[in-house]
Amino acid sequence: MKHRQIITDEIREEYFSSLRDFLFEKSNRRKITMRRNACEENEAGVYCFFINGELGYVGESGCLKKRINDMLNTKNHSFRRSFGEHHFSTHKLYTKAHSKNGYCAELESLLTDKMKEELEFSFIAMDIGRKEFEEWLQDRYPDTKFFNKRKKRK
Repeated sequence: MKHRQIITDEIREEYFSSLRDFLFEKSNRRKITMRRNACEENEAGVYCFFINGELGYVGESGCLKKRINDMLNTKNHSFRRSFGEHHFSTHKLYTKAHSKNGYCAELESLLTDKMKEELEFSFIAMDIGRKEFEEWLQDRYPDTKFFNKRKKRK
């Protein structure tokens, strides 16, 4: 039995383009406040971080509110670790952070200030297709140095 493709490439392209347009719209971006509940969406979705106005990260989560709150703790979010490494790897107190150890208190404070200064984020709730959209968006911006790069789904 032959299966018919219900969602065509054209439909997917149009849908993902509309999601991208929403996420990139400046009026939909928020400054990172580094306080709990910066995002109030308890739904699944996709979020983007913009660094000085430029796309630098796209991620997906089963709960946007919890994932954005993870930005407060270096151990909980790979973007925070990568952003810290990018900005402070030459600092005399720098040691690489990972999911078990964050940075020293002085670097954590500097990192929080840097994030508040440079970052904005946007998000959109969506139940299905989050990983596919994340990959699609990264593929559309091959010259962007993403602080994350999701591996292709098989």
